[in-house]
Amino acid sequence: MTLIELLVAFIILLMLVAALVTLTTRSLETWTAGEARKDVYDRAQVVLDVISADLRNMYAESEIFFDPRGQALTPPMLQCDVDKNSRPRIRFVRAGNAAVMRAPGGGGPQIAPTWYGPMWEVAYVLHPNSEVNSLHRGIRGFDRKKSDTLLNPIDYSRETDELFKSCFTQIETGILFVDFRFWTQFTTTWDDSVAIHRNEKGRTRSPSGPEKRWDSTRRDGSFYFHRNAKDIRNPDFVYPEMVQVTVTVETGSPDLHGVKVAEPMDERSSYIHLSHTRGMPDGPAMVRIGGEWIEYREKSTNDLSGLRRGQRNTKPGSHPIGTPVHFGETFTTEVRLAVAREAQE
Repeated sequence: MTLIELLVAFIILLMLVAALVTLTTRSLETWTAGEARKDVYDRAQVVLDVISADLRNMYAESEIFFDPRGQALTPPMLQCDVDKNSRPRIRFVRAGNAAVMRAPGGGGPQIAPTWYGPMWEVAYVLHPNSEVNSLHRGIRGFDRKKSDTLLNPIDYSRETDELFKSCFTQIETGILFVDFRFWTQFTTTWDDSVAIHRNEKGRTRSPSGPEKRWDSTRRDGSFYFHRNAKDIRNPDFVYPEMVQVTVTVETGSPDLHGVKVAEPMDERSSYIHLSHTRGMPDGPAMVRIGGEWIEYREKSTNDLSGLRRGQRNTKPGSHPIGTPVHFGETFTTEVRLAVAREAQE
């Protein structure tokens, strides 16, 4: 073979090797992306399955019991509000066999004449430290106490509280957001931008949105079905027909995908300049920077534009260079409640 023929053969070999390396690299990137996406879906499925199972086994009453001294006992309420960081949290009472529930804090349920079978207090909260992205589930036996109970969120509002340490376990990490919406007796759409309107049954109904907070005892003044004058001897507890659960699962650690703020932002900034936007979903989508959720409409190589600041009960704020940017996939499921009960008046 001549020198020219050897050079041509060598060049062809290099081209084939380069093509093979490129194909292999892209295949590995596709496989890695698919595995990461599968991991996100699996983690979301775990969270939604656990919450749905607890909601379907919810226990409800529409009466208040009293101790021998005539003092009212804590009823098995369903309540949903926000924590000190304006993040939704929910708590209620459910039925369940003790062998299945495996409460970390012990204190199994006590069977008494005032309720039937073993009952459990259940609470779902995001970690009290807003910088920790994890969802926690609390469970303990329901004993109608007024303190040291999961039905009183003040008792576990800090990670150092004994009730949080003894009764709560981590369900999943990388949980950026959890939300609950409730289908009332008047609701016709899940669009929470539509206000709740009273609709007469059997007549043409105007659009009526869901309730984002709940208090089955109707004591919360911001709750749509709040009662100004509540007769403790004749309560009228209410429970929704359905609960819509939404969870946002982070697609990866900020240290891995490395998306950070590349230009200082204030509360009036109309765009976000980032180190890069690889792996981020196309708009419309949301990102969390610091404690603020921001919706964006358009994405380029390094910028997010078409912003709506202060979403999901957060407020617009300032964010310095280097602040990590969190984003993920959002999943939603709807759970029908067997204990649904409309307001009777």
